Amino acid sequence: MRAASEPLTDDEKTDLDDALKAVRRAEQALARAQAHLNRTVGRIGSADRYGQKAAAGRRVGWSRQHVTTLANAYRAGELDQEERTEAA
Repeated sequence: MRAASEPLTDDEKTDLDDALKAVRRAEQALARAQAHLNRTVGRIGSADRYGQKAAAGRRVGWSRQHVTTLANAYRAGELDQEERTEAA
């Protein structure tokens, strides 16, 4: 038979709530940073310079194909729409 668990103290509840809020803020910041990186890589990858997509991909650790996808989305304005959706 298991022992009954004791309820959390008010201080423990506050500590957990604060930690959870910090995690949620960090998740939102990460999403904004990822969107910024996607836009930046898309913008740079959309330049018509030879080797630009491969160089951008190597710099951030992504494949040239992924950079091409982001460059196409950047040209189509889809990455800007993603930013406006996140801001709402």
